Amino acid sequence: MRGFFPDISDWSYDFRRLAFASGMVGVFFGVQLTIQHNFIVERLGIEPVELGVVEALREIPGFLNFVFLAIMIALSPPVAAMVCLIFMGIGIAAFSQVNTVLMFTVFSVVWSIGFHAWYPLSQSMGIQFSGDRGKGWALGQLRAVESFAWFLMILVCLVAYSYVGYAGLFIVAGVACFLGAGTIFGAVRKKVTNVDRSFLLKKKYWLFYTLQFLQGCRKQIFITFAIFALVKVHGMPIHTTMTLVLINQAIISVTGGWFGKLIDRFGERTMLSISYAVLTFVFIGYGSIDHRPTLYVLYIIDNAVFFGAIALTTYLNKIAPPEDLKPSLSMGVTFNHISSVTVPLLGGYAWYLYGYQVIFFAGAGFALVSFMFAQFLPNNHSD
Repeated sequence: MRGFFPDISDWSYDFRRLAFASGMVGVFFGVQLTIQHNFIVERLGIEPVELGVVEALREIPGFLNFVFLAIMIALSPPVAAMVCLIFMGIGIAAFSQVNTVLMFTVFSVVWSIGFHAWYPLSQSMGIQFSGDRGKGWALGQLRAVESFAWFLMILVCLVAYSYVGYAGLFIVAGVACFLGAGTIFGAVRKKVTNVDRSFLLKKKYWLFYTLQFLQGCRKQIFITFAIFALVKVHGMPIHTTMTLVLINQAIISVTGGWFGKLIDRFGERTMLSISYAVLTFVFIGYGSIDHRPTLYVLYIIDNAVFFGAIALTTYLNKIAPPEDLKPSLSMGVTFNHISSVTVPLLGGYAWYLYGYQVIFFAGAGFALVSFMFAQFLPNNHSD
């Protein structure tokens, strides 16, 4: 089993605390992304326009990340991380008492503030607590723990929903965040100096920025409206949602490393072109097919080929000197967040005015345009 799952004997005392907290974040998303769409449709009766507003407001903390980080870094990182996890815990636990779209919006923003500050802090602490093992090792270990906890929590949702319902699962996710907060609070108090808050905009990286923006558009259409349409339009029940998300998470866990190797072997242009071509037809299918089992397959395919973040990062790594890499990646995240705020708003109103199909046809258009821009990528690959 060594090599399949992290060997905790290699972890320092503080890294174990951080890994536990990361696992609790995995529990959070195992609940939030699994049951949220059925909850807001069944219990709140949310409409597409309202969902678009909620998602846009929830993504705004991504723009203000530098403000939150400045405040957080004034504290010691474990204390700051504790505050982040408390925000996440309060936000999702409060869903158990939510009965209006307004309340849902408020608490969605609360947990989003915590998460957007937690993510860069956890990476920085991972590097700090890794000792001599290196950055890649540290972040890989944390990613593995979070993914494993995420997968297990989906299984828990499948089993426990019939007994505790939506409210019980939201409370479980909140308690998990509070446990993570208490655990990380006990880590060593040292200032973090490796949180990169710089941004870089250079003309020579225009293709990277463009593809990041287009990826953000497609990603947000998928995240905001794919499962929502399956539930709202096609009547997908909660247990089917949980099963679908479970299969999806398992496939991502298995194929993530494999796609990384394929990118190294065949190059970014080839792999992104394949991805964008497949996604074009997937989005057309979302907008034109009513057969639920076929839509479930399309959902899984969409997730399986959505490896653009890996390919764009490796592409930038090839063309940017080391001093440009981190600030350029930060700028790419900014372009991604521009679409994350605007697409839900426009998509919600487009659904209201023209029907849900137009959103997915727009997604097909974004994928097709991405395919065209991908042809400007260098055609380099390993022989």
